[in-house]
Amino acid sequence: MRIFLLEVLMHPFFRSRYPRVLVALALASATPGVAQDMAIRRNHIAVDVGILQGGLSYARRVSQKFSIGGGIWAAWEPWSSFDSSILEPVGVELFVRAHPSRDVHLEVGPSVLRYYSQDDCSECTETFTGIRTAAMVGKGVFSLGPTARFGRVTGGSSGSELGVIFGVQLRLLFGWGE
Repeated sequence: MRIFLLEVLMHPFFRSRYPRVLVALALASATPGVAQDMAIRRNHIAVDVGILQGGLSYARRVSQKFSIGGGIWAAWEPWSSFDSSILEPVGVELFVRAHPSRDVHLEVGPSVLRYYSQDDCSECTETFTGIRTAAMVGKGVFSLGPTARFGRVTGGSSGSELGVIFGVQLRLLFGWGE
């Protein structure tokens, strides 16, 4: 039996870096979820940064798994499914944030944005009203995830249009309080 164990341990697989990775994964998965199940801080300030877009929000925990909050968001020509151009949207958003674990944040809430539909035209403004969703995953203060705003554009010469504004955000989440 001892010879068999020595032969197994001398195998090239065990002399590589893979066993260390496997041990680290096993320890991480075997560790009790103390860090993950710790109470989410009472107050949060989030700074979201995406490709030519960003936001700032505040949320307050109202229960062990939920927070409510609001913030501002702005972008420069974000990705969208609308036929008309969406230039420089700026707006406010409210949300409910669910915390299934300390490292996962799921959000949903209303979004109202004003934006320009044409370059060099200060009167060409339109309004987007809809629902914003986000799913962020990360460790510590850093999270990353997709965001989508589903809604209707009104106020322009093209009439009303349904579509999606979407992107990927890096979030810096700072919390304080019990």
